[in-house]
Amino acid sequence: FAQTVSFHSATLALAAMLAVEKQPLKESSSILQAMGLSGDLSHLNRDDPFHVKYRGSTVWTEVRGGLVAFLAMSYTMPVNVGVLGKAIPGMSTQLHVAIALSAAIGCFLMGTLSGWPFMLAPGMGTNAFFTFTVVLGRGLPWQAALAAVFVASCIFLILSVTGLRTLMIRCFPQGVREAIGAGIGLFLTFIAFQDSEGMGLTVSNKAVLVGLNSLSFDSYDAAKIWLSLLVLCVTAALYAIKMPGAPMFGILLGTTICWIEGWIRGEDATAFGYPFGLSGAHTDPQFHMYLPKGILEVPRLDGLSGAFVDGLKFATNEHAAEFWSAVLTFCYTDLLDATGTFFAVAKFAGLADASGQLPIGQQNMAYIADAFAAMCGSMLGVSTVATYVESGAAVSDGAKTGLSSLVTGACFLASVFLAPLVSAIPPLATGPILLLVGSLMFGEVKNVDWQDYEESMPAFLTIVTMAFTFNIGYGIIFGMVMWIVVQLLLMPYRFFKGIDPLLRIRGPLSDEQDAELSV
Repeated sequence: FAQTVSFHSATLALAAMLAVEKQPLKESSSILQAMGLSGDLSHLNRDDPFHVKYRGSTVWTEVRGGLVAFLAMSYTMPVNVGVLGKAIPGMSTQLHVAIALSAAIGCFLMGTLSGWPFMLAPGMGTNAFFTFTVVLGRGLPWQAALAAVFVASCIFLILSVTGLRTLMIRCFPQGVREAIGAGIGLFLTFIAFQDSEGMGLTVSNKAVLVGLNSLSFDSYDAAKIWLSLLVLCVTAALYAIKMPGAPMFGILLGTTICWIEGWIRGEDATAFGYPFGLSGAHTDPQFHMYLPKGILEVPRLDGLSGAFVDGLKFATNEHAAEFWSAVLTFCYTDLLDATGTFFAVAKFAGLADASGQLPIGQQNMAYIADAFAAMCGSMLGVSTVATYVESGAAVSDGAKTGLSSLVTGACFLASVFLAPLVSAIPPLATGPILLLVGSLMFGEVKNVDWQDYEESMPAFLTIVTMAFTFNIGYGIIFGMVMWIVVQLLLMPYRFFKGIDPLLRIRGPLSDEQDAELSV
């Protein structure tokens, strides 16, 4: 009997050892766990780096996926230079270097710490908020806006390390949470229609506020608009056939035509002079063309990198209210956007379990990488660095690990030296991409349950307020306030009907408890 028990015990022990060997992703004890945070760095090993084999991928597949993601995201450099350049004028070269470096650092951090195929760069929604709301709208100096991004990223890090980031996400009403991406998409579309850094389709109209710009060839600006529409249609067609790098091809098309025309006809006869509204007045001091002044340039960040330090004083002076309002908005916009992107891309890559939950260890490391990337970006001189939904381009091409993120980061690092070329990308080439990105982001509206009026009406208010007030933060605040007021007004009705008056308010906390139990 004793020998039987001994043999049975040995068999169970052997089976347990084999089971452990077959689960290389199992979280191990670490300092992070001692702090109350479950972390997973098991993908950093010699036998199977990044778990490429374990996840059924290959090194070439990961490299190809990283290249595809870079092509899909490369439009962000000229677009971000254009948008941020409105708030930080005269530093297009420095902005390009800072954007490329921050994207490279973000991708390296995400790939190394989380082991997931997530790619990062300065956000397309937060850059608009940074420029048009914080700096141009509220009048904060751009140094103060960068300081606000830095403070917000420090808060990101604290929330990530303490595990509060996921809990906070669940406390937002579902309808408002699902509507933020769509609202930012509509906001970007409105920007793309304007003539500052867009297609120039709309102009100010005293009667109806906004009107259609002239498309007649008698108007000097019509040529820029028509070329923008060509870029828009061609890029949309490439999106339709799911061609990797479609946005980059659209930018190259518009830029090539603009450059060739400028080289052939010269500044005196060009049809693509900027800005809009000058009617081609070449003698005007503001008139300029978008032509490269070289190919390679030594990277420089003078005047931009570290400028956030000078802006920290605005946290305590007479502009403190505007400063902390910007910090709050940067916090919750990145909080929601990053989390939504994590879950969407991870599920698409097959990284979620049967119940739709993500591995808690890698999820926490991804949040920490996202926070560190945002912090580095603010120190370099750009708006919040965030995870891009274009990461799905890499996943659709077969990428499943953080190795693809490292490849994308290497591509961004190489682009640092091409500042003269990238800074000469004209708005007529990037404006249509902004519009199409807006349409992609607006697709998140399908996640709103439009038959549930308690959620859908605050969600709709969130979306339209962002565009009609030209302020992302106002949209979120309006949606949140409407949801809370509606819940308060429904309490007597629910009590009379014998329904829990706090039914919807308890919902997020109940979901969080269920998630903890499932983990």
